[in-house]
Amino acid sequence: MTRSKCSLAPLLFILSACSPACTSVPEAGTPENKGGPVAATTKADAPPSDAAPPPVSEITEAKGVDLSRLSEPQKTSFFQLLNSEPSACGKPHSLAVSLRDDAACRDSLSVSQFIADALASGASPSDIKANMEYVVGALQPRKIDIEGRPVYGNERAPVTVVVFADFECPHCRAEAPMLRQAVDQFRGRAKLVFKHFPLSAHPRAKVAAIATVAAQSQGKFWEMHDIVFENQTALSDADIRKYAQKIGLDMKQFDTEFAALKGKDLVEADRLDGEKLEITGTPAVFVNGRYFNEYMFGGTVVGWIDDALRR
Repeated sequence: MTRSKCSLAPLLFILSACSPACTSVPEAGTPENKGGPVAATTKADAPPSDAAPPPVSEITEAKGVDLSRLSEPQKTSFFQLLNSEPSACGKPHSLAVSLRDDAACRDSLSVSQFIADALASGASPSDIKANMEYVVGALQPRKIDIEGRPVYGNERAPVTVVVFADFECPHCRAEAPMLRQAVDQFRGRAKLVFKHFPLSAHPRAKVAAIATVAAQSQGKFWEMHDIVFENQTALSDADIRKYAQKIGLDMKQFDTEFAALKGKDLVEADRLDGEKLEITGTPAVFVNGRYFNEYMFGGTVVGWIDDALRR
């Protein structure tokens, strides 16, 4: 799915869509990798043969990576990056060595495929290198508190999709049904958990979130979630009460809890969790704690769930 966000701040890492520049990537093991050009030496003034190790041979295999979309020059850039960028699992070797020798490091395979896909899409090696920290970081699982949060799907599913969303965000509204459709495809092997992340730019988002918590206490979070998103431009207190009546809530209980702002602490706790995760906007999605982005696994939540099931 193509995703946009209601932004908290400009995204820090965006893969360049500009035409690739002519970029020279030094080959692995050459002096340029250690900073700046080196003057040529003649045979007479060359250092003794035992003064420095010979250059490391470049690995030109990438088992498991689909390179079918790459031209020959792009393949050259791919292997230069593969041999110069570090393992995605924090090991003291390159991605190329990781693919060859460390089958347990699935993240290196994922990052290597990201490099190939980015090159095929027209990104330059410098574009890719600038985004490597973000891509590798996104694959590191975060711990997210989901205790007592609303769950869609099998509560015992091995894959947990967590979405942080804002009820006035149009992108959250558009993605909400798509997330559930993605979970449905896996027939009990994935579940969706909702976390609140009302943005300060949306004055009624927090109030709407508190209303959904009141509905959750009656087992009707998802019904309230849907009707609030459907009417996200009409979220006065009177509107919200009308929606509560429409989905069949016990109005005495709802009115008491909503008036007392009973869900406020939970909403604020979710917002704080999101800030600790450095969320930049909504919707923000995590699959088994990994920060979903469109650069890997086909750019879809389905692709990310499928990868999680393979781990």
